[in-house]
Amino acid sequence: MAGAAGTPGAWFALEIGPKSSTTSLPTWHAQLQPNGLPSHSRGVTSNITYLGSDTPTEPPAPRPQSAGAAVSKQVTVASAVIAACVMPPSSAKQSVGAALGSIFGIALLRVRDVGQASFSSLCDKSGKALLHYDVGFPISFNGHTSPKSFDLDVDEKPPVVLSHWDWDHLHAAFLHPHLMECIWIVPDQKLGPGAAHLARILAAKGNLLVHSVSSPTILAWGEIAQAAGPLASANDAGLTISLAVSSGHTVLLTGDADYAFLSHTAQAPVDFLVATHHGARFASGGTAIPSPGSAAGALLLSYGKRNVYRHPHADALRNHRNAGWINQLSTAHTSTGPRGDRTVP
Repeated sequence: MAGAAGTPGAWFALEIGPKSSTTSLPTWHAQLQPNGLPSHSRGVTSNITYLGSDTPTEPPAPRPQSAGAAVSKQVTVASAVIAACVMPPSSAKQSVGAALGSIFGIALLRVRDVGQASFSSLCDKSGKALLHYDVGFPISFNGHTSPKSFDLDVDEKPPVVLSHWDWDHLHAAFLHPHLMECIWIVPDQKLGPGAAHLARILAAKGNLLVHSVSSPTILAWGEIAQAAGPLASANDAGLTISLAVSSGHTVLLTGDADYAFLSHTAQAPVDFLVATHHGARFASGGTAIPSPGSAAGALLLSYGKRNVYRHPHADALRNHRNAGWINQLSTAHTSTGPRGDRTVP
């Protein structure tokens, strides 16, 4: 309709207004605020113009026609935005290994109830967070899944490992700005304008550490690796963590990556698995799901009830059960219990 496919790297200008016409499309839209994307409005899109692509294989931008100045200005704006979305350089003050090497005494995993989002913490025996894996919170259209209250100690500023740059994995940084004072270990991925805004804030504070694509970071308690999916796929090329807590139980945190793309140096059975992509279906089906290491282990699912994606999917839950993950714990309210954090030793 706009002259090109809606693929990653393609840029379009949408003319959004409050009044409908015979050719307009109903549109929900949200603008970035200082506290993120907490609310949205209803309007209509009256026109869509393809501006070009930052991917060489895509069609070039159209040559401005007689409408002239407006189209030319839009193309200029798109070029400026594309340039602003480049990943900032990694901080030179320390390495990923140095930032995480002083962490010891991980006693438990706390999968936090943040509704339709992802936010997990690795904690010591007193419950103090030593490392956050993702700091997500629902954006506007899943805002109804947010918890009524959220327990987050502003004095705790542990390192953050970001699985990938989707908003439901980073949005809490805008709602709880002290998280921007933490060191962030992030994947080198293509950024949208909002994610680039956060990356620039972190870089200006010296808190942005871009993880190497080439090899895992091996630590005394586990390792961080970049999933081996296509780099154009933020989900399947995100950072994942495998570790052992002080009890000896093994834990695997996968973000939204398909299990088939896990690239850890050792992929032994795990005791506690945080289900990929909030329990969504994934391309490899049940064939690549890691095996449970013990009958006492559990599959943990982070999602919000009545989310617009309809996560978790019945096929994914069934595939996990068939792979041995009979014990499934959800942060959302289910027939077996109320919503809330899920903590495992």
